[in-house]
Amino acid sequence: MAASSAPLVEVDGLTFRYRRAAEPALRDLSLSIGPGEVLLVAGPSGCGKSTLIRALNGLIPHAYRGERTGTVRIDGRDTAEMKLRDISLLVGTVLQDPTRQIVGSTVEAELAFGPENLGLPRGEILERLDAVRTRAGIEQLAGRETAELSSGEQQLVAVAGILMMRPSLYVVDEPLANLDPATAARLLSMLRRLADEGSAVVIVEHRVEEALELEPDRILYLDEGRTRYLGPVAGFLRVADPAAVKLPFGAVLDRIRADPGLSLPAASDPDPPATASADPAGPRRDPARASTPRLAYDGVRVRLDGREVLRGLSTSLGAREVVAVLGPNGSGKTTMFRTAIGLVRPDAGEVSVDGQPAAGRTVAELARVFGYVFQSPSQMLFARTVREELLFGPRNLDLAGEDPDRLASDALHRVSLSAEPEIMERPPLTLSFGQQKRLALAVALALQPRTLILDEPSAGQDHRTAERFMREVAAIPGLDGIYLVTHDVDLALTHADRIILLGGGQIVADGPPSEVAADAERWAACNLRRTSLMAANLARQRPDRRFVEATALARRIVEEENRGGSVVPPGIE
Repeated sequence: MAASSAPLVEVDGLTFRYRRAAEPALRDLSLSIGPGEVLLVAGPSGCGKSTLIRALNGLIPHAYRGERTGTVRIDGRDTAEMKLRDISLLVGTVLQDPTRQIVGSTVEAELAFGPENLGLPRGEILERLDAVRTRAGIEQLAGRETAELSSGEQQLVAVAGILMMRPSLYVVDEPLANLDPATAARLLSMLRRLADEGSAVVIVEHRVEEALELEPDRILYLDEGRTRYLGPVAGFLRVADPAAVKLPFGAVLDRIRADPGLSLPAASDPDPPATASADPAGPRRDPARASTPRLAYDGVRVRLDGREVLRGLSTSLGAREVVAVLGPNGSGKTTMFRTAIGLVRPDAGEVSVDGQPAAGRTVAELARVFGYVFQSPSQMLFARTVREELLFGPRNLDLAGEDPDRLASDALHRVSLSAEPEIMERPPLTLSFGQQKRLALAVALALQPRTLILDEPSAGQDHRTAERFMREVAAIPGLDGIYLVTHDVDLALTHADRIILLGGGQIVADGPPSEVAADAERWAACNLRRTSLMAANLARQRPDRRFVEATALARRIVEEENRGGSVVPPGIE
């Protein structure tokens, strides 16, 4: 951290309770952040991370109502006494969902939006444009329409838009969920350079292992709105809950060694069931359907925004498979599945569903086969209340039956949202991002689809919640298969039966997780990086060659060590 005589941010005794909330979201939080410092904020969902961000950028108290005590000062000024416009000159925020931040129709219009509102001269704006495009690594996006960008590309544009404003403090909310691992590493490197040049950076992230590449000066670990830890990385790794935040595998192994009885989620069973698709007692029905692909592509080509996104894609996905699709930002992953539900029509080739061409079927008909959960839940949530949201589709497709409220309640129960206070009457967009993801899944399930398509299912979820989410989805009665698009390598490897790597709109690799992950050259060519859990699984594979999550593998290693068996291979810790 660069030396400085005065902190840039001072939070003193901050407590905040949202209107209608029973408990405060933050409790007596105090910290200071100096110029040149990087602060990583971690903790389970609902711990107060988003509330802290809103306090730093002035949305609390100016936009969110509630009871607030304590103070937040930016550059020596109390945010309660500043205008939001003045705070925005000092604090630049990158939101978790880039679609809620981008307003320009083209990349250049988006980057110019902030400086234009400041009244900067045109020449200076153009100079900043050139510099920021290079710094953010988005030269290849020049001239593109923002609506046609992938979510990862939109995230990079959102970051570039903040760079255009040159704030003193960068607040970045979960940027890694939308980015492929290699692009995420470049973003973290850029944020580190900004801090080294004198800016302060606050990054909120569930995926701690990747975020540690930012080399944070300190970590703030929140739980139930309280500070559980504030200090260097080493101390955090000793106290953080490995079930709630995604730690490096070596840290998880150290925790299990130190406390073999550490309370962990059900997913940490040393020999968990493979997946629902492999469980004969699970929800997979009608074995006769296994011979006919649920979804097939034959030479599919798609052009969007003047660019060929899918280039002769040919493959088939079974009705009873859990398939994860990985690849770089903009490689065509989301487009691949949007062709399956009729939101994108191929320019050439054919998409078939259950052996029949998809081209002759409406989006509503395909929605009975595929329940699609968007990466950005705000793209599929529009109704006035949660109840109206859940019943819109069933009523339009005559599926609501005689007791529509029961259908809505059942859908919420299946995604663990039924216990939320007054959930049925809440406006969907007032829910947290993670809750919106679960509501979007409930909306899809209300149409009783046979296959689920999940786009970035772990976004907005802490490690524990993401693992539970995947287990609960796999156990849904009547569901044949699951297809997911994700940048979360560990989630894909531990839950999928099959991995497809896409690169440049074409299939680069396709096969069981252990085989695809072992091909280091192809893995790296798709902007994927080898995580510590991936390396540990490859080094100590089970007889069935399935990958297991970190706590399960750590328990197995400790048990073997206690029996005097094999030890951890070199490089794992």
